[in-house]
Amino acid sequence: MRIRSCILTTLFIGGGLYADSSRPEILDRIRDYDLRHSDLLVKIVKDPETLRYAKVRALEKISVLYQQSKTEGELVAQRYLDGINAGLVHKSPDVREAACGAAIVFKESAVAQPIATSVSKALKEENHPVVIAACAHTLSAYTKFPDLAIPALLAKIEKYLTDFQDSSDDEKALREVCHTLGILKARKSFIPLLKLLQSRYDEDVKSAAQEAIQAIRVH
Repeated sequence: MRIRSCILTTLFIGGGLYADSSRPEILDRIRDYDLRHSDLLVKIVKDPETLRYAKVRALEKISVLYQQSKTEGELVAQRYLDGINAGLVHKSPDVREAACGAAIVFKESAVAQPIATSVSKALKEENHPVVIAACAHTLSAYTKFPDLAIPALLAKIEKYLTDFQDSSDDEKALREVCHTLGILKARKSFIPLLKLLQSRYDEDVKSAAQEAIQAIRVH
């Protein structure tokens, strides 16, 4: 599958971005601090025919450009929100994971609340452990919106308690969920975390649950 030519028709003066639809590596030419490519990056994520590799790279670039452009990045924050939302619902786990990763840098932006809403919704509906871990990790940065994140995190705890999973990826995801509940000082999670201590999950999971409980008690 090729990146459609209509997405990459933009040619920037001075040998910037060329219309080469067969090379997702063209994303490497997008330089830091250069917000001219914002629309292109979002189109790459949203277009159904672009390669997964290109979508992941575009989401990575969105994160870098916003973070390094600082104040100027807010001018395109709303545009980037569209790209992240598209990534969060993509059929491929690696794209959804990349969208979660890109979302972290927007924790203080004007679109922080809608991003927290989108990531929380994605977490609640997610079944892939790698993406669950990524969503939980992202929400740990959104401490201003606990009411959005906590219900989704608790839903994952409940699911893992109901449906025991002993894969290393699932255990990592569960540890990340516990860690984030501890950061958010989620008192509602106290009993579910206690249930984890009595579950069949390994000691690393129980240790993460215990640390979260301790953080809640201290708070």
